[in-house]
Amino acid sequence: MIKLERAAKPSILYDNQEKWQQALDLAITKYGSYSAIPPKEKESLVSHYRNALIKEALFESTGEKCAFCECKPGEGGNIEVEHFKPKSLYPKLTFDWANLLPSCRKCNGSKSDHDTGLSPIINPYDTDPESVFYYDDIRILPISKNKLAENTITVCGLNSVRLMRPRAEILVSLHDFSDAIRTALEDYASCTTNLQKSNRSRRIAESVERIELLAKQSERYSGYCKKYLEKCDPYNAAKQLISDVNL
Repeated sequence: MIKLERAAKPSILYDNQEKWQQALDLAITKYGSYSAIPPKEKESLVSHYRNALIKEALFESTGEKCAFCECKPGEGGNIEVEHFKPKSLYPKLTFDWANLLPSCRKCNGSKSDHDTGLSPIINPYDTDPESVFYYDDIRILPISKNKLAENTITVCGLNSVRLMRPRAEILVSLHDFSDAIRTALEDYASCTTNLQKSNRSRRIAESVERIELLAKQSERYSGYCKKYLEKCDPYNAAKQLISDVNL
């Protein structure tokens, strides 16, 4: 999970939110509650939040990743428009831009109708996950037993097999990179000419650039990759070498 920046509210919501909400409110009044609205009528009333323009604005803000687990379509099911506070419990927020985020079908299903008003979880548009989470091997864990983080891990299933498996695959690649960079640094240290140093430092820089692509915000599980690289001694040594060479 990474910190997200919410895009500007789509014009379709500016133009229609009040009208859509009023129609839903009238149905709630008519039938006595949100849950009592007949399914077909309810679907017709609430389906507007899945408008393509709303989806597009949300999906762009995450690089088309799930806001919770950072998977991409096909890994956790299609990315869907999720209500942070469930519309079944907070129907007044059905079309509220600040209550919408992109979630994969797996996280959406795991979260279900969990009441985030009474039992909060992290909204990555509001809270920087790095301030409450850390990674230990392939598991995501709360910093200092942070209750908000603990709740998020449980509610969204952030340590489920479906997420630990791709982290493990990425970890193998990251460990392989770490070993290769360590060897490259040793080779650099053994260089006897400036030309050798120049060639090997260039190859090290190219390798670093390639591995840093995994930590780009638009990439799947970028938060996991970023935290690994922050603690990777060979990577940090290579960055320092590149900085020194370019002085």
